[in-house]
Amino acid sequence: MAPSLTEKCRELAASVMKDGISQAALEVLKQHGYEGLTMDRVAEVAGVAKGSIYHYFRNKQELVTHVFEQIIEPAIQAGEEIVQKASPALQKLEAMVRMWLEYFSQHRSLFDFLFRDPAVRELCFTSQRAKHGLAIERFRAIVQQGMEEGVFRSMDPVVVAEMIIGALQFVIERQLETGESRPIDETVQRLLDVFVHGIGRSEAQAATG
Repeated sequence: MAPSLTEKCRELAASVMKDGISQAALEVLKQHGYEGLTMDRVAEVAGVAKGSIYHYFRNKQELVTHVFEQIIEPAIQAGEEIVQKASPALQKLEAMVRMWLEYFSQHRSLFDFLFRDPAVRELCFTSQRAKHGLAIERFRAIVQQGMEEGVFRSMDPVVVAEMIIGALQFVIERQLETGESRPIDETVQRLLDVFVHGIGRSEAQAATG
């Protein structure tokens, strides 16, 4: 049975409330850090009763996790759109790599903030790990398509997907650790060159020294 109009309205109201609470939590995090994140402060910023928050989040760990998931949700949706496009696998691979790096760059200050606090960073990593299966499946689909198109050689597409994701995540996390910002276009091309051509020299390159 399809949900009634009343149920849909209730779900929409709950979604709006959760989003409002998470935005308030983010503001409290920016001002007071994770240790200073209390439900009392969140309730004050959100303009709701403290008890209302517990209706949606059992503790501040759940609240921080929701904040992080809300931040990365647009990237998850963008990834699905890329996979579903009627495009060659190489174009999809480049689009996916570029999307990851551009999204990180566009929200760099927010990611810098979230990953600065060890407790918040671990919660974000835990949430991120929970979504590894989805990321692997999307890259696997692209790699499998490339094999069928004849542009990628036959390999285990899941293993290849895991390697690509591992490389991307390290490039992003390394920038967070060092504070550097790498040029997106250059980074995309370098990663694609390694992903598609590997690190071995071709016979022509070896012959020319």
